[in-house]
Amino acid sequence: MVKCNKCGNETLEEDSLFCKKCGSKLSSDSTKPDKRKKFWIGGSLALLLLIGATGTFLMLNNPMTKFKRAVQGNQVSEATSVYNQTIKGNAEKEKKADAFIKDEVDRIQEEFKSNKLEYQKAIASLETLKKLELLKPSVEASVSNVNQLNKSRTSFKKGQEYLSNKNFKDAIVEFKDVIKEDQNYAQAQELISTHTAEYKTTALKDAEQFSDSQDYDKAIDILSDALVVAPNDSDIIAKKSSFQKLNEAKKAEERKKKIEETKSSQEISVDHASIVIQSTEHKILYPDMIQVIVRNNTDKTVKNMDVSMLGYDSNGFPVKIKRTYGSESFELIGSAESVNIIAKGTFGHNNGWELDENHGVKTVLAVVKEVEYYDGTKWTNPYYKYWLDENKEKPLH
Repeated sequence: MVKCNKCGNETLEEDSLFCKKCGSKLSSDSTKPDKRKKFWIGGSLALLLLIGATGTFLMLNNPMTKFKRAVQGNQVSEATSVYNQTIKGNAEKEKKADAFIKDEVDRIQEEFKSNKLEYQKAIASLETLKKLELLKPSVEASVSNVNQLNKSRTSFKKGQEYLSNKNFKDAIVEFKDVIKEDQNYAQAQELISTHTAEYKTTALKDAEQFSDSQDYDKAIDILSDALVVAPNDSDIIAKKSSFQKLNEAKKAEERKKKIEETKSSQEISVDHASIVIQSTEHKILYPDMIQVIVRNNTDKTVKNMDVSMLGYDSNGFPVKIKRTYGSESFELIGSAESVNIIAKGTFGHNNGWELDENHGVKTVLAVVKEVEYYDGTKWTNPYYKYWLDENKEKPLH
């Protein structure tokens, strides 16, 4: 662009010879472009670009920028290196780093809460911050919050799946694990309220049916599950207590029947057990003995046997049985070898187990525990365990 020296018109083209406005011939000076102006404009632009590039370079290499970039990229080693080399020890920079970490923690937690960030990515980012050892309590608290919310969301999803399969008990249990911070909380509470009553009715009905067939164990299990859902429900508590009493009575009757069956079917039984006094004056030479008379109810011959004995004082309370030069215990297992008890025969009239001089035993109960026959077979008395449970360390009854 050139300028007319006469009228000052600046809309002229560089190759014009006459001014289009006033018609005057243009001088050679007028047609020369202002190269200094162009140079100044070009130089200014280059300077601006240089300043911008320099500023960008400095910004990218700023310690805080490098630190933030490494943290956001989950580059723990790089972030730690930058912090230790260029930030640590500078109070102002440390303050900025702490503020950044706090903002990151808040951002991650909020984005996860609003479903903008997946659980695995949120935890990965928080674990990176945790490893930096900066604001560790806050980071750990955030990790805990994210985990709790994730668990809550999982529970809600499981609850819905159980509900779709009419599994009200497990559905309600899962819905109860939904926390208030979960956006599903209100819906979970509504579902709990809606289906608890329905589940209770079903549980009581099912338990009653099992009770009618005297399967009290199953009835009690159903009501125990129901109390997980409704722990303070008085109807369920009362019904369970009733079934427990019925079950205890049933089991007691079954046990009594089993005891009688095993007692009456003993292959080798005890006819009598007592304390035999060999001498009233010379007990060291002739100690008292426990004598047990047993009967062979089989067609075999008994070779060896073990007998269990319990002792009681004059008031019928259990006492430890003390052998001569031996230890003492509430149950004495006496072994007898080569007893040779023939079929339908008895043994023990001239035998016994010697006691300490001051044994204190007035009454004895005994039962055969195990025997070995001459044909090599053995018999373990099923009545023994019931007998021991009923009598050991308990007063005579």
